[in-house]
Amino acid sequence: MAIQPGVWVEVDSQGEYAGGLYVRWSAPELGEAGLRAVAERKDPAAPEWKRYAEVVLLMQTALIGILRLAGFSASQAEEINYVAEGDVYVHADTPSSS
Repeated sequence: MAIQPGVWVEVDSQGEYAGGLYVRWSAPELGEAGLRAVAERKDPAAPEWKRYAEVVLLMQTALIGILRLAGFSASQAEEINYVAEGDVYVHADTPSSS
């Protein structure tokens, strides 16, 4: 099954933060172009990859802002799980102060 563009959501069902959500913005064509450029040129600083990384950071920031405006407590997911870099984490129980 091909990855579709848009937002992907996963429920955190274990551990200290159980009940929260991981939210990831997905742009598979942009990501694939970045990976292809890095692989073909053997250059981890390929402009296509840099563009993809910048868009992921911008989308993470936008999602956090939108979720907080809606009253959710959201943060960068890497604060909860270092593997989830670029994702947004929506906490299950704490109301947002922002």
